[in-house]
Amino acid sequence: MKLTTENKPRVIITGSLGYIGSEFFKEIKEKNIEYLLIDKEPQTGPGKLSFNLGDYEKTFKTIKDFQPDVFIHCGTHSAIAYRDNFLESFTEDLQALTNILKSLSAVPQCRLIYFSSSYVYSGLPITGGVSENSLLAPKHNFGVAKSFFEQFILRNHKNSVIFRLSSVFGAGESKYPNTVLNFAKECLEKGEINIWGQGDRKIQYVFMKDVLNYILEAFHIEPGIYNLGGDDYVSIADAAQTIAKFFNAKIVFLKDKPEGEALPFLFNDKIKKVSNKNLFTTFLTSLIEYLGSIK
Repeated sequence: MKLTTENKPRVIITGSLGYIGSEFFKEIKEKNIEYLLIDKEPQTGPGKLSFNLGDYEKTFKTIKDFQPDVFIHCGTHSAIAYRDNFLESFTEDLQALTNILKSLSAVPQCRLIYFSSSYVYSGLPITGGVSENSLLAPKHNFGVAKSFFEQFILRNHKNSVIFRLSSVFGAGESKYPNTVLNFAKECLEKGEINIWGQGDRKIQYVFMKDVLNYILEAFHIEPGIYNLGGDDYVSIADAAQTIAKFFNAKIVFLKDKPEGEALPFLFNDKIKKVSNKNLFTTFLTSLIEYLGSIK
């Protein structure tokens, strides 16, 4: 039987207080899907647990008792955490993932959904774009860890969908806001946007709504690794101009400041083909919708 939200699968979400986890929880709650939420930060209420996934006995018992059809693992460290403290971040994420995979051996039919990152492509040329078959040579700590975790998952739980995410923006509370939200805040607070350098660096943004829609598709598409970036590749300067115009703010270029790291463009052909759907919203449309929600 095809696993869909209409079939009312039992869903576990880890990192349920995080950016993607908390937003996807709203989706399944609206659809009256039975859920279990796990986060290491305190949370209370029906279907909500607070514990560290590094606790194997607790992780195993929770999964065994709940018998999930879908397990969505959002409870990992950020790129910033890996940049600043690689060893601690990797060790904690590895222990949590190991415990999850060992526990899921008791429910092999469960679909595991995991979020990797476009940082696995760090180190590759930023021209030409990359697909899921591109040879990896990550130079960023986050990319090194994520590329390892991808193979670790696929070798131990074949019924897995792994998304290589680009920069997510949209509804929800992100602990580490990206440039879109930071620029919007600058406009509201100072009436201007400060851009380092010329603003030539390009970013592939993906709208939160699109990410949530493809997570739902991941309930039933064939297992494997999928790029999940928006269809647009936008320079910092162009994004800033749209945001500044929306808020009637000005742009200041700090030409003595170095621009940040650029990553290659992710081709999304595979996820579109396998799902037989193009669920990506254009950057301009999604940006205007999002800015309107926070104005």
